[in-house]
Amino acid sequence: MKLFLYSSYLLSTAHRDALHRLVGKPPKDITFAAIEHATDVDPDAGDWISDSRNAIALQSEQIEVIDLQQWKDNLTGLRAKLARKDVLWMCGGNAFYLRWILKVTGADAIIRDLVGKGTVYAGWSAGAIIAGPTLRSFDSVEDLTVVPEVFFDALNLTNVVVVPHMDVQEFAEGMRQIDQQLRQAGFRTAPLTEAQALIVQENKQQIIENT
Repeated sequence: MKLFLYSSYLLSTAHRDALHRLVGKPPKDITFAAIEHATDVDPDAGDWISDSRNAIALQSEQIEVIDLQQWKDNLTGLRAKLARKDVLWMCGGNAFYLRWILKVTGADAIIRDLVGKGTVYAGWSAGAIIAGPTLRSFDSVEDLTVVPEVFFDALNLTNVVVVPHMDVQEFAEGMRQIDQQLRQAGFRTAPLTEAQALIVQENKQQIIENT
């Protein structure tokens, strides 16, 4: 497993360098599959989605946005397309909506399989949260009325639950409560500030600071 999980969509130089090393390729050669469905239910997403996508460019133009709805009847084709990418990148937004669309399209099983075989998984905010074992407690900060069906299981790519935005005034109190609730329930957590990223490689975990 190779995971790159972070709070904010603005990657620092330190973060980019760490992601390059994790992928094991020069920036210009890295290919991305961008899955941005967490923003589908956010009417204001257009204000920042392009900035979010540009932040992963890493001096490469090889970024393909994947619309999972177009592939739900062709999982073999979706798997082949994703298998050709170095990084599966999940955007921030509504974690429960992202979980729903991954499950109903069958993309979740494909992602688990590819990441298990060495494809790098990267995600920020909702995209980072969903890499863990559960979405429990995050329902306190998400709008569930826009989610067709609520699932609390996550992708379980790691046994650690990322709790992002710990130093953002708007979200900090809610995130501290979520972190506490998850710990009390027996989950391992990784509370991250906007300047931090969690790298998981096999059984090793490391937090990278924006320096």
